[in-house]
Amino acid sequence: MDGATGPVALAADAWSTAGCGFMAGVVTHPAARGRGLARSVCGFVVDALVRRHGRAALMVHDGDIPAVTTYERLGMTKRLLGAAHLPAQ
Repeated sequence: MDGATGPVALAADAWSTAGCGFMAGVVTHPAARGRGLARSVCGFVVDALVRRHGRAALMVHDGDIPAVTTYERLGMTKRLLGAAHLPAQ
């Protein structure tokens, strides 16, 4: 992404509350993937959330191996979450 004029990797503080910072909106421009940018930006956000709230969390699809690997390298661990689906009536 030589000559890029805007952000190429982002992560945001979203829905944080007392006792837990919540990270969301993690994205890396396709042309910039594989350079460790997501790890850098997520590390920055997670560190800030932990300092402010004492812990940090996020939701990720367990099939998104690159994302899961990035978060594990930051020291995060998996906790499975179930979700209910209610059929339309």
